[in-house]
Amino acid sequence: MPAHGQSPVVFAGGDGSSCESAVLIRGARGEFEGVASEYRWLSERHPGWNLTEQSLLKSGERRYDVLDFTTADGRPQRVCFDISEFYQE
Repeated sequence: MPAHGQSPVVFAGGDGSSCESAVLIRGARGEFEGVASEYRWLSERHPGWNLTEQSLLKSGERRYDVLDFTTADGRPQRVCFDISEFYQE
């Protein structure tokens, strides 16, 4: 059960290493909460990460948020999130 005021956001899908294996965000109540969930996912897996670029990609009916970041030790990384469930154009 989520804490008061939090949505039951869950992560599914792949590891985010490409949009074909994107991390699927489920249960976000809108874009603000969805993006916050992306940042939480990154913080849990890459403590000390630093965002360098964020971009939106479309592929058919799917929408993806691609985040380029550096790890705490300075390595460049990229992760792809499938945001189709909560993204509104």
